[in-house]
Amino acid sequence: MAWITFDDYKDKYEHIKLERDEDGILLVTFHTDGSDVVWGVGVHDNVSSLWDDISRDRGNRVVIITGAGDTFIDKEAPIENKNWVTPEIWLGLHHDAKRLVLGHLDIEVPMIAAVNGPARYHNEQALLCDIVIASEDAVFADHAHFSQGNIPGDGMQIIWPLVIGLNRGRYFHLTGQEITAQQAYEWGAVNEVVPKDQVVTRAYELARMLAAKPTLTLRSTRMLMVNELKKTMNDAVSHGMMTEGLVAMGEGWNPSPLTGPELAAGVKTPA
Repeated sequence: MAWITFDDYKDKYEHIKLERDEDGILLVTFHTDGSDVVWGVGVHDNVSSLWDDISRDRGNRVVIITGAGDTFIDKEAPIENKNWVTPEIWLGLHHDAKRLVLGHLDIEVPMIAAVNGPARYHNEQALLCDIVIASEDAVFADHAHFSQGNIPGDGMQIIWPLVIGLNRGRYFHLTGQEITAQQAYEWGAVNEVVPKDQVVTRAYELARMLAAKPTLTLRSTRMLMVNELKKTMNDAVSHGMMTEGLVAMGEGWNPSPLTGPELAAGVKTPA
């Protein structure tokens, strides 16, 4: 592996702001034009490449990920051409989707998710972290897959049943269920729920505690803790994304954000 420095990639990404302090704590903020991120091909490409850069930089000791504005990842760019999916395009998406998950798990330092608001898209990026801190207004759902006529083959089919239980996870995907931050905490998907303005602050408190540990201890512990998950994801994401691609091409899939009656039809967890 060729090692790199922070200067090599700190200004590289259009949709990601990177800040690192003297303790080696790297803050990763997803954004679109400086505000709430709108997930699309550009963000997908940025994040799948970013994890590899972070893993190759020995100056990183702890990584915090969060979203700009009031959401973590809660918006998705509509794609109007329903015939956009071809085998060639999906092969590229298949590669990037694997890096979104496996690249994340290849990072050999602890990762903390500071979920600063609703996260109805790609919340696997938070749940793959070692510690998940959520704001009181955070909401978790999967509006990118089954609700829109495709399958959750990009790792979502593994991570949710893993963190909240098999039957709850399957119900979550099949019904479009929305899970509040408090419910996610009670079910084990989230470690702490804090006021919105304290999410990143609390993440930094934990990060400083971790960053004070010896480097070998820090890195070796992270590697041990994600080892079994990496094995599972390695098989599941490759197969899942190929299956998702078949469905996308077969159905003329046209992903677009849910609105109005469709969104209202989603199952919300009772208080």
